Amino acid sequence: MPGLTQRNDQFSNATSYGGSYSISANAFWSKHRDGVSFIQLRKFWSELPPQARQKLLRIDKQALFEQARKNMYCSRCNGLLLEGFMQIVIYGKSLQHEGGGGNFCCDILKAPKNLNDCGSHVTNGCQDEIQDPSVHPWGGLTTTHDGSLTLLKCYLFSKSLNGLQNVFDSACARERERELLYPDACGGGGRGWISQGMASYGRGHGTRESCALHTARLSCDTLMDFWSALGEETRQSLLRMKEEDFIERLLCRFDSKRFCRDCRRNVIREFKELKELKRMRREPRCTSWFCVADTAFQYEVSDDSVQADWCQTFSDTVGSYHHFEWALGTGEGKSDILEFENVGMNGSVQVTGLDLGGLTACFITLRAWKVDGRCTELSVKAHALKGQQCVHCRLVVGDGFVTITGGESIRSFFEHAEEAEEEEDDDSMDKDGNELDGECSRPQKHAKSPELAREFLLDAATVIFKEKAC
Repeated sequence: MPGLTQRNDQFSNATSYGGSYSISANAFWSKHRDGVSFIQLRKFWSELPPQARQKLLRIDKQALFEQARKNMYCSRCNGLLLEGFMQIVIYGKSLQHEGGGGNFCCDILKAPKNLNDCGSHVTNGCQDEIQDPSVHPWGGLTTTHDGSLTLLKCYLFSKSLNGLQNVFDSACARERERELLYPDACGGGGRGWISQGMASYGRGHGTRESCALHTARLSCDTLMDFWSALGEETRQSLLRMKEEDFIERLLCRFDSKRFCRDCRRNVIREFKELKELKRMRREPRCTSWFCVADTAFQYEVSDDSVQADWCQTFSDTVGSYHHFEWALGTGEGKSDILEFENVGMNGSVQVTGLDLGGLTACFITLRAWKVDGRCTELSVKAHALKGQQCVHCRLVVGDGFVTITGGESIRSFFEHAEEAEEEEDDDSMDKDGNELDGECSRPQKHAKSPELAREFLLDAATVIFKEKAC
């Protein structure tokens, strides 16, 4: 498009476009000193058919992201760019479903047959808003049916260039504000990327390059300010990820932490268990005190009570079973907390008034006695959380996606991620500050047991989603 050289004050002071204006080499659209005059530009625009305008002011989605990824945005910023693009699509569809309600109702109208009819397609109520793209959530941007990025039809079909100039001036103002707030972020201006594999920036942040903003640790207050400015749909989208993308980042964390084959297998097994629970529509009844991950039968354990229900496990008991016995102990098959009790043919039990707060684990053992004297014994474990969060309450895997909840609050989510990152930095160094080598060099976080594997999975997921969101 030819270079537009007028500024906002020139637009606002002009009563007509018949006069001549001086060329400014620093104007937004003018990158060359031999730019055309504003009169030539206005003539070019007014003679351009609606279909040609639509073709001119649109960017193919693939080309947009290839260019952004190649020249301006690191992988992390590129992810946020993609998220923003999807929000533009969602917003545009919501206006269409509402039948054009809202400030920019004129955007859903079809292109006029000729530009002389443009005025009839813009209501008086929208006129002032058209001139100010700042009232639009996305600065006047929208998407076409084929996924290309374009401008609202209010700007495309307007005979005046005021609207277009305001769109680009508004974009420049937002860019300047963003650079002041986040000077180390991507977006051009010669800002380079930093390899996250560099020792000076710590370990555990993935293998792809990121800008300095995404390499540096941000305070929880900064993250909360960022989060509070987001819409609810954007927040929910940032806490959701495709399963293959999550697995890719999880494998990167395995590499950065030098996990051995057994530990990797344990973590992946727990991930698959979460996926299977979702498929079977079985939710573990974990409490703030104990995690109950076994699926032999349903059970729930708190600091002072125990519930167990085996009705679904032994659904057909008539004529086959004689009675059930159950017990509670500190080890598998043990009954040192509660002795075995015959409960007849009852399919559930509940006991209160216990003191389980000091235990690291407890086991519920069930014996199902058949009429022929044979016995089937099942044992399930309740693992004490000791103030830690439970992966079953925070992470949902299913339908091709991984979703994490904010927990007690979004601040606690960011604080959890910060603690996990600090532990990784501490555990990757010895007492003299040297990097550790060798497989599984972090024994205190070794995922040899299912409990440690689940703990690592939740820590990793929290950091992964925090990086995705910010």
